[in-house]
Amino acid sequence: MLCWNIRGINGNKKWDAVRDKINESGCSIVCLQETKRENFDTPFIRQFIPKRLDKYEFVPSIGASGGILVAWNSNLFSGQVLDSRQFSITLEFTSTLSLQK
Repeated sequence: MLCWNIRGINGNKKWDAVRDKINESGCSIVCLQETKRENFDTPFIRQFIPKRLDKYEFVPSIGASGGILVAWNSNLFSGQVLDSRQFSITLEFTSTLSLQK
């Protein structure tokens, strides 16, 4: 799992740095805080999140404050939102590997 306060995700240089760090870490879950984005969609996310992290949930920013994005590999985990608030999101992850047996 990789958690990172990225202080904004609205530029090519930031996208490259985030993508490189995610790939370097080999993580299966990534949580990005302070995205400063009000909305996310799959085409935007694909600019910096590797395709293996194919599911996501987010909390929008309020103006230039906040914003959370959590992405994960659905081949390894199923994710369920337990709570979502203005500046927080709580997800429960269950291993899909144990479900496949």
